[in-house]
Formats: sequence, C-alpha cells, structure tokens
Amino acid sequence: MSHVLELRGCAPEPLMAYLKALGIFRMVAEQKDPDARAWWHIDTFTLDSALDRDALVEFFLEEYRPTPIVSPWNGGSGFYPRDNQDAITVLSSSYDDRLQPYRKTVMASKTVKAMPPLITQFEEAEKIGASDAKKTARAEATKARNQTKGEILAQCRAYLPDDALGWLDVAYVLTTDGVKYPPLLGSGGNDGRLDFSNNFMQNVVSALNIMNVCDSETITRDRIIAALFNEGSPKLLNRTTGFYNPGGVGGANATVGFNDDALTNPWDYVLMFEGALLFAGAAARRMSPQTRTKAVFPFTVDGSAAGYGTSVDSEYGGLTEFWVPIWGQHANLRELTHLLAEGRAQMGRRQGTSGTDFARAVVGLGIERGISQFQRFGFIERNGQSDLATPLGRFYVQSDKETTERANVLFDLDVWMQSLHSQMRGNNAPAGLGTVLRQVEGAIIEFCQRGGKRDLQDVLVAVGRAERWVSRSGLTRDNDKGKGVRPLNNLSEHWLDHPDDESAEFMLARAMSSILLEPEQGECKLGLVRENFEAVQTHPYKRTEWDTDSTSFVWTAGDPYSNMLAVLERRCLEGRMNSLGHPPLNAAYSARLDDVVAFLNGETDAQRVVDLALPLSFVTYERNQAGGEPLPQRLFELPAAYAAMKLTLLPGKFVCPEFGVDGEGIDIAMEPSMLAMLRAGRVADAYRVAYRRLKASGLRPLSEEPGIADRSDQGRRLAAALLFPLDESSYKTLAERAVRKPDRLETE
Repeated sequence: MSHVLELRGCAPEPLMAYLKALGIFRMVAEQKDPDARAWWHIDTFTLDSALDRDALVEFFLEEYRPTPIVSPWNGGSGFYPRDNQDAITVLSSSYDDRLQPYRKTVMASKTVKAMPPLITQFEEAEKIGASDAKKTARAEATKARNQTKGEILAQCRAYLPDDALGWLDVAYVLTTDGVKYPPLLGSGGNDGRLDFSNNFMQNVVSALNIMNVCDSETITRDRIIAALFNEGSPKLLNRTTGFYNPGGVGGANATVGFNDDALTNPWDYVLMFEGALLFAGAAARRMSPQTRTKAVFPFTVDGSAAGYGTSVDSEYGGLTEFWVPIWGQHANLRELTHLLAEGRAQMGRRQGTSGTDFARAVVGLGIERGISQFQRFGFIERNGQSDLATPLGRFYVQSDKETTERANVLFDLDVWMQSLHSQMRGNNAPAGLGTVLRQVEGAIIEFCQRGGKRDLQDVLVAVGRAERWVSRSGLTRDNDKGKGVRPLNNLSEHWLDHPDDESAEFMLARAMSSILLEPEQGECKLGLVRENFEAVQTHPYKRTEWDTDSTSFVWTAGDPYSNMLAVLERRCLEGRMNSLGHPPLNAAYSARLDDVVAFLNGETDAQRVVDLALPLSFVTYERNQAGGEPLPQRLFELPAAYAAMKLTLLPGKFVCPEFGVDGEGIDIAMEPSMLAMLRAGRVADAYRVAYRRLKASGLRPLSEEPGIADRSDQGRRLAAALLFPLDESSYKTLAERAVRKPDRLETE
C-alpha cells in the first residue's frame, strides 16, 4: 500500500532544510522502498512510499544505516591528536550492525599510507614540553599534512570501501589542474576549522542514541518527528550547522538578545549530509587546445552580485552560487540522481558560468525538463569571515515560446559582458564598474523572472547607462595588462521587435536612434546618430571604435531636452559643413505624429526616451524599415509652431500633391539659426524665422503667432521634438497645421 506524507520539516530554504528533504528521500529509496517517489508541493516536500507516518519514524530509529563520512585529510576530522575523537571512538567500538560500514571505513582510513607517519609526527609534537617548541612542532606537523593532502586524497579513493565513495565524490574532484572542491562542502568537507565529517559522526551518535548518550528514547523520537514533520519542541544540542542554516549559526544579534548559542537537531544535520551526497562533482573535458580538465559541479556557478537587495561590488569574483531544483512531478530516486548529477545550465552552444547565465538558462529552457522552479543560494561572506548559504530568491522556469525567443536576444551582449567581467577581475578595477555591471545583470535577472517587453527595455536602459559610464571611465584605452572594453557592436534587429510594447517612449526612441546616413550623400563624412550620443566613430563595414577626439559627440549629463536639441544642432551644423541642403535626419524608422503630440504635451517620460535611444543606436539598422502612420485622433493638438519649424528641417524635398506640390517638390532649406533661438527660450523669434523661410519657399503660413509662449516648458519640449524623424506620409499633416492650401484647391 502506498502512503503519501507531507514532510513539513523540509522546505526549499534554508539550504539545510532542502538538503534534508533529499536525504530523507535517498535513505528511504536506497534502504527501504526502491519504488518511492517524491516531489515538491507548495514549498513542502512530499513523499510517496510504502511507509506510513509511524513506519517512517521507526525506519530512521531502528533500521537507518548512516553513510560512512570521513575526512582524514582534514585537521579536526578525529584522526589526529588533539582532535575531538569522542564520536569516532564510539562508532569504532559499537557492535550495532547498522554501523558496520562506518567501522570498516574508519579502519581503512587509518591504514592510508600517508596517515601513520603524519599521526606519529603530531603525537611527537604533543610530547614536547616547552610551549614555544611545541608550537613550532605542531606547525611543522600541520604543514606536512597540508603538503601530503593531495596524496591522502588520492589514496582515499583507492583504499576506502565503496560505501564511502559517495562522500569522496561530493567532497572533492581530482583533475589535471589539481584538486577541486565543490562550494557545497567548503574546501574539502570543512568550513574553516569546522570539519563536517567529525560533526556528522557526533550527530549520528546523538541521533541514533548509540550507547545511550541521550537522556531517554523519548528525546530521540521527538527529534526525528520534529525533523520530518516540524512538530513539537525537542531538546536541541549546542552544535553549529555551519553555513547551511544562516538563522541557526548563533553569535552576536542572532536572536532577540545580544548573543545566542548555535542549537541543532542532530537529525537535521545527519539527513542534510545524506542529501548532499546526491550532488556529486565530475571532471569535464574543456574543449580547448590545452585539453585540460576542470571540475564541474551540478547547478553550481560563479556568482553575480545582482538580483538581491544586499549585493555589493566586492562580491564579484569570490561569490559562488548554488541553484537547487524544485520539481512538481513525481520522480523516483534514479530520475532525481540523473537530474542532479547531469544537470547543466546550457545557453546555446555554451554552458552557463554565472548566476546571470543560469537565470537566462532558466528562462530559455536550457535546463533539464521537469523542473518548475529553482531556489537560488549564494555562498556570501556575511558573518565576519564566514560564508553563509544565503537565499537569493526564487526563479520560475518560463515555458512559453514567446518569452524564450525574447530571451535569445541577450546572446548579443555576451562578448561585451565578458569584457566587463574581465576588467572587474583585475586588480585595478575602477570604482563604479561593479555598480554598473550589477545594474545590467540585475536588469537581466529581473527580465528572466518576468519575461515582459518592458523588462527587456529595462535591460536596454541598463546597458546604455553602462556603456556611457565605460566611455568616461578610462576602460576604453588599451593598458599594460590587456585591452580595454570596446564599444558594444551590432545588436540584432530583434532588439527592435521583442521589447516593442508600442509605447510612445519606445517608438520615439527607436525613431531617434535609427537616424543614419543615406548612400547618395557620397563623400559626406557624417556618421550615424550614435556618434552624437557617445564618443565613437562608426564605420559602414567595420566595428564601431572609441574616438576620444570626436567633435560630433555632444551628449552631456544635462536634461534630455537640452541634449536632444544639441544633437539636432550638431547634425545641422555638420550638414552645412558638408554642403548638404537639408539636415541629415534620414532614418530607418520614423516617429508617429500622435507620439510626438504626447511628447510635446509632456505626457511621455522624456528621460526614458533618451535612455532607450542610446542602446537602440547600437542596432545595425536596415534602411527604410517602417513608416510612422499617423493616428488622426490626436493630430488636432499638433502645435502650428512645431509643424512650421519641422517643415524647414525635412531631410529632403517637400512633396505634397494636396497642397499643389508634386513632381520634384519644393526645396525648403534648413534654418539652423532658429535652433539657437529655441535654446534661449525665444520661441516667437524662432517661429518668425521658420515663417519667413516657408514664405520664401512659396508657401503661405497660416498664422503669424506660434501659439507657444517663450521660455515655457512646452517650448523646451518643442525644441527637442524637432529631432524626431518623420516620413513623407506625415508631410501632409504638417502642412495642414502650418500653411494654407493653394487658392485653386480652396475654391474647388
């Protein structure tokens, strides 16, 4: 008969509670019911097996055989003089059949070839009477053990029984580059001076009440019930859990008082390490000319100091993350073991190496199927010099195709992001680099959680701000230790589609960022509008490069309206310098007039428009992609001053048959002098310049008054709005708001 039990003592966080759930499942499936299945339901671990509640409790109290976990390579493991040897002595002398594997493993550990000479050296050090000489002898013995550590690790794999190999697999990996340690178990089964194996043995003795070390059998039973079902308040032991349970490490400010002891249920500790054994490391072949090996540990990546509120710049480089899977489908132990041993965060053709990469793999379905969520942990220094397995948030696997395709555009950022990370790992990383990198990665992680179009826009905004910071940081230059950061190049046109939420801000930014040079302008040296946004030099068929001597770059830290007007002024000036009769405002995309009206009325977020415009200028635009079809319901609000001035800033000839202008059209020359007047807030004077230019071109303006007051907010927005490119379908609307129709058309 099958029994379904909700193990409320197990939860996705802290890490100890998660690993304990795996330990319970592993022990039941390996030692009692091979057909047992388990899954997560509303953050509770659920077990389906032949054991009911009472039978599960009795199994752990009477039948459970602990995995022999020993670390003879570590000081404090119980194998050296001055180590706490109480637990290892009890386990070695007990006649309990369940402990036979432990007894064999302890005996084999003591016979490892490098061990006896080391133990003798430690024993001789303890016999020395003089304190200074004893300290020196102890230091030499410790040094000898550390030098012999690699040899001991290799011999342990050769001499220890098969029952102990699971622990060795998860504690370390031997590669051609040396010994590698998974962050899940510290540095080879220890966290500083805390040896996990000795602590495990002590908790096994207490949990199983070996040789009646507990006060009563009731205490032992209460502890396993609390560990499984989170019921009751059993007597806890004054022992630490290490970094696996940040809330239970004790110390200053750990509770309501000034200080508190670390209290542990021994069953929690024992079952936690039984579960950790499922995360065995492996040696993976690196596809490179060196063909060396490196350690690859399941669901373990370099950290990204982003996506959580307490992140700081110093956590780049040393932080490690551990993403544990949460599955909602019934799985047996064989399926779970395969998942945990082979699980990879795959991104296209490469494997994810950072927390940000892992978030991208989750949204892009680059992980094993069947996982519904991931709990993210970071091994972060939070308590003095100790690392704690700090929960960093929950991530949900995205399953819809649209979100997955949207996430694929992030591949365009990989090379640029890697160059930022490379600079961050340097010894002289400039202040602020970590901040902008964290903002970019935070935006990527937030997008991976939500998957919306506006979230992808936020990635663009963060990328643009980072690029602008890099351009001012000095990282643009080559240095003695390697090359600096190059400008971000050649974003695909998918960045124009996937973030497109049809908002006025995005449409205006796309139009402004797509201003480019038409080929028929011959030898003209004008570049793309990106050269006005940042100090770069663009090339038609080459990479964009930094240009510290650029005269086209005019963007400052000022307000968006002033910067947009500065770009327009510069392009008009360079147009005249290159003998152009019109302002170089040809664009691949044009603005919609209803969006321009919203901008003029202050109904759009101007800062977001310019924040989006810079990164969108990194896109490689194809010419004449889309028109800005007007939406007539807002056009009656279009100011006459804007319409008249815009007619004098067209990128080509004015052609509008409705106003009697067809054939070759009218060449309305640009009047950049009115831009200087607009900068000074003189809207009326600027309008009069446009008024005279229209009359000189054979058109009759409708009004002599601009309708916008001098030095008004709308006047500032008017000056900036003139930068937005329009297509020929908008010329008729401009003419209707600015000039009169010919007499022959008015009388018909």
